[in-house]
Amino acid sequence: MRDKQVRYLYAAGAGIELVNCEDSSLSYPLHNHISVFTIGMILSGSVQITINGKKSNAVKNQAFIILPYAPHSISAKSKYTMLSLCVRKEAIEQINENQLVSMTAFLLNKAFEYKQTEQEQSLLFLDAVASCKRRSYKPAINIGFVQDLKQLIEQYPEYSFTADEMSNHTFVSKYHLIRSFKQEVGLTPHQFQIQNRVRKAQRLLNQPISITEVALTAGFFDQSHLIRCFEKIVGLTPSCYKSACQLIQM
Repeated sequence: MRDKQVRYLYAAGAGIELVNCEDSSLSYPLHNHISVFTIGMILSGSVQITINGKKSNAVKNQAFIILPYAPHSISAKSKYTMLSLCVRKEAIEQINENQLVSMTAFLLNKAFEYKQTEQEQSLLFLDAVASCKRRSYKPAINIGFVQDLKQLIEQYPEYSFTADEMSNHTFVSKYHLIRSFKQEVGLTPHQFQIQNRVRKAQRLLNQPISITEVALTAGFFDQSHLIRCFEKIVGLTPSCYKSACQLIQM
């Protein structure tokens, strides 16, 4: 198995998640984060980040912000260490800047309980987190039927919508629908559907049910189908992801 030094720290009930990829070589295919702001920073090494089709190299001490729904990918040619803070849009709107920074600092202390990151890097990361509160965000979906389908898939990711069913739901041809959806969302309807199933599986994995139950509840054919899609998007198998998660009481 490849090196997968990844930890997920969830702030209980806060809509905030800190991801610490340490000495990782994982690459992530094109995807987006639904209603989530992502603040990232490279602690060592470098990666190539593509956001909305624009490529850039992120190097040590460089922070970046990915807005909700922005299609992006991460490509790694060598090992890197990266922090990522994922904050739900609702949390950004409901808590003030000081609260967000304070909660992030608390998670950082938990993440580096036994191995302290450099103080300068922590301060740079917290500055980037604070700046996220000042970023304006407006949904980029301009086509009504795309917005309707996007919301339907988000609400029912476990349902297997066929191209014909999506066409009937939106009252447009399936070819025009797929082209328009990809143009607006950055992913095809199928890609978006699989991604949302994986996100649902991530939530379910924190519950006391079997991986087979998770697979079927999230809309996958079976456990093997879940594992294949999950590892492609998350970079970990469902069991590895489950063991890497930690719920933090704030």
